[in-house]
Amino acid sequence: MLPALTIRRRTLPSRRVLLAGSSAALFLAAAATQLASAPVPVQQASLAAELRPSTWAMLIPTAWLAAPAPRLQRGDALDILAVRGGDRAGVLPVAYAVTVLSADERGLVLQVDENDASAIAAARGGGMLLVALLRSIR
Repeated sequence: MLPALTIRRRTLPSRRVLLAGSSAALFLAAAATQLASAPVPVQQASLAAELRPSTWAMLIPTAWLAAPAPRLQRGDALDILAVRGGDRAGVLPVAYAVTVLSADERGLVLQVDENDASAIAAARGGGMLLVALLRSIR
């Protein structure tokens, strides 16, 4: 019989099956490697989430300070005094044990309660400058 007239059963050559399987395995390995090495985005807690209940964050600009603030770190406790210069010089204690949230060249971000925030705002509104005193931890 002539070869053109015979019906052959169609099967894939074993080399093609082997190449298809190995390429699929390499693709899965590459995809798994990419997913495993992808950096996981870190969720930073907002400043509001870090505040204690019934407290606020308040920025004290460096222009409000009569003297530069000492070297501060997060969590330090400060006492704030208000000073008035001129003929009727005076000093008023404004806020006690406010917590430093951050400090940089622009100012101090402090955790204050409602009384401290009102007293700082009233002192600054009265034209007084502020002095930050760092509390000892001992």
